[in-house]
Amino acid sequence: MARSRSRGANRRAFRPGLLLAALVVVLLGLGGALWYLLHERRDLPAAGKAAPAELADRLRSIAERRGAREVVADDPIRKVDGVFVRSWRVSLPDREAMDGMAADVVAEATSVQAKATEIGAADPRQRRLRVDAGIEAFEITLAVQGRRPADRVPEAPPRPSPTPTRRPEPPPGARGRLAVILDDGGQRLDAVAPVAALPAEVAVSVLPFLPSSAEVAAAVHESGHEVWLHLPMQADGDRDQNPGPGAVLLSMTEAEIRSTVHAALNSVPHAVGVNNHMGSRATTELKVMTWVMQELKARGVAFIDSRTAVDTVAELAARSQGVPTNRRHVFLDNSSTRSAIRRQLNEAVYICRTEGEAIAIGHVTSPTTLEVLAEELPRIAERGADLVPPSALVR
Repeated sequence: MARSRSRGANRRAFRPGLLLAALVVVLLGLGGALWYLLHERRDLPAAGKAAPAELADRLRSIAERRGAREVVADDPIRKVDGVFVRSWRVSLPDREAMDGMAADVVAEATSVQAKATEIGAADPRQRRLRVDAGIEAFEITLAVQGRRPADRVPEAPPRPSPTPTRRPEPPPGARGRLAVILDDGGQRLDAVAPVAALPAEVAVSVLPFLPSSAEVAAAVHESGHEVWLHLPMQADGDRDQNPGPGAVLLSMTEAEIRSTVHAALNSVPHAVGVNNHMGSRATTELKVMTWVMQELKARGVAFIDSRTAVDTVAELAARSQGVPTNRRHVFLDNSSTRSAIRRQLNEAVYICRTEGEAIAIGHVTSPTTLEVLAEELPRIAERGADLVPPSALVR
């Protein structure tokens, strides 16, 4: 009996504790549900609202409908007070399109229960709006841009004004040696007389295997002028460019090149040296030039590189084979006017006075060149240039 009363007392004491525990469990469950609703599910749009991604698609559609030139979206995205703010810039063709898109954005925001607010813009050609859509917001800048970026004509950068650099003047009293070669001899025997009237230091370079090559070489030699062989060589570019008879070609074997050079020298008597006729291709080939120079070395003649190519190796090959050599510094008559020829002759005088020597090349077939030389060479020593034959400048 006493045991029964003890059990009843225990049951009555246990019931309030059980109720309290149940109440705590219920409260914890309610708190968890409330937290979940406030945090985990707040990114879901309410009924009637558009999700941010859907709203972004609608904004793009509005921009396209209004003829937007350019849409730059989400540049940048920043978080402000827990809200992700997406910055958009939309370029439109005119004011009407800009105002129309602003009205469309407000109407679209209202239809999805978002809040649209216009923000003041400092530029009258712009309008700025903010659309708040829960945890995200869009800040949209609308601007008038009359041309597409691809159509915009870029402004040319300002061209710097050239500042000419004065060339150094030769020292007072400076002198130098000047040699003149007249190319393309051998075509006409009557061309020798005007050359014979020039100072004896002027040399004539004669083309080989022409009808008058030997006669012209002999007449030039008899008049006291040096004779050089104007050796044709393969030119660059057009295959139809024919250097003429006796040309050195890249297709030749070593034996053929040696034979060609040997025969060409034999066709121009009294030649003390060789310079190239054309040759803008051949003179860039070291193997070919080496074979040529070996033959010149065997014949005991000099070589002057006419430099018809900037990457010529002819002078280098000549020095490597022990052939006395030098290079052309000035072409006198690339332009055949008197003023141009006189200007080039002045350049040759300047070079010889500043560098000590210069070789100028003209053409015996140019009457204007012969006239200018006849006028200028007799008094060129007064200008600091000592006229010498080309053979005096090879080494």
